[in-house]
Amino acid sequence: MSRPFRLGVIFTHPTQHHSPLWRRLAQEPSLKVHVMYLSNQNVTPGAGDPELGAKEPWDVDLLSGYSSEFMENIDGKVSPKVKPSILALDLRSRLTRENFDAVWLSSFVTWSHRYAFYLCKKRGIKIISQNDGTIMSQTGYYSLAYRAFLSIVYPLLFDLTDYWLPIGNHNEIYLRHYGVKQSKMFPAPYPFDRHRFQSAVTSNPEKVAEIRKKYCWNEQTLLYGFAAKFIERKRPMDFIEAIVMAHRKNPNIRGLLIGGGELESVIDKRLSELNGEVIKIGFVNQSQLPYFYAAMDVFVCPSAIDSHPLVVSEAMAAGTPVILSDRCGNWGYSDILQHRYNGLVYPCGDIEKLAEAMLELSDNRTRATYSKHAKEVVETQDLEQTAKVVMQVIEKIKTELKWK
Repeated sequence: MSRPFRLGVIFTHPTQHHSPLWRRLAQEPSLKVHVMYLSNQNVTPGAGDPELGAKEPWDVDLLSGYSSEFMENIDGKVSPKVKPSILALDLRSRLTRENFDAVWLSSFVTWSHRYAFYLCKKRGIKIISQNDGTIMSQTGYYSLAYRAFLSIVYPLLFDLTDYWLPIGNHNEIYLRHYGVKQSKMFPAPYPFDRHRFQSAVTSNPEKVAEIRKKYCWNEQTLLYGFAAKFIERKRPMDFIEAIVMAHRKNPNIRGLLIGGGELESVIDKRLSELNGEVIKIGFVNQSQLPYFYAAMDVFVCPSAIDSHPLVVSEAMAAGTPVILSDRCGNWGYSDILQHRYNGLVYPCGDIEKLAEAMLELSDNRTRATYSKHAKEVVETQDLEQTAKVVMQVIEKIKTELKWK
């Protein structure tokens, strides 16, 4: 009987999306997983997401069920926040062929990632990568000169990876743009724990009913939700203004704002001028989010720069149709959002078009159809599918290594 395949993971910090994937992979009898975290953001008191205005970590389990450790930075301490300067020198002793047969590396975001790429290539350790990059996001975020620089550097860096796991149609286009060969690509969804969201709602329908009772004017009220950081690129003001516009034509429409961040005072000022068309709920922790998604009739993601926001997958797990900005990377013929099948895509920044989409989904029959399709599609886009692809890649690596 051969020994288990040893997969190492270098990751910035524990997240609500990837931790369940590591836990799922650790259940494979032929696989041994060990995750090396570069920061303890999200799991220690006072180390919540600073952009979200969250002072506390996520309230769901991110560390049990798989082997992990927190790597010390060059200063001898574990970093409480993710930052590009993190350099874990102990990777030198960890990343050896005696310890790992392959290593998962998502990006070059920190010096530790770059060091890990160097060590793996030098020591002949296979590299598996997955990121959420899109050409659209780069166009909105980087200058033309910097994009020209990336067009030279990225093909060299991306070629260091042995196997890529593109997360959707736009991400695959992005990888091809930077020279990744089709033979290196094995499409796999960006992982999220669909089971957690759906089981929470199924087990506690009364919590969903409580939210609707609290925020609905009456039984005809339609709740449209926004859940993100209150920052410019997420465009929460577009959501507010579109709700106001749609409400004028359909008084049953009401908006719920979930989140927090630097635009909070601007948002508060605008909401004070309204008559309750939009309600700010504020920060909602992970354990309660499934109930809010299920209480919404429609979820809206108006971001201008957002490679693959997983709130879209989370909302669809509850069967909630989504209206998505065309600057987000979640839509495509085989992606999580398929236009006019389980949601709508509109031109980012066009508030009138967003309001029109909101009014279109105020139709009960259309919403019910999209909800049914959302549940069907999301079953093909969760961590179970990602785990299957990872195991397929591992089998391919075994063949290359002449595994016995």
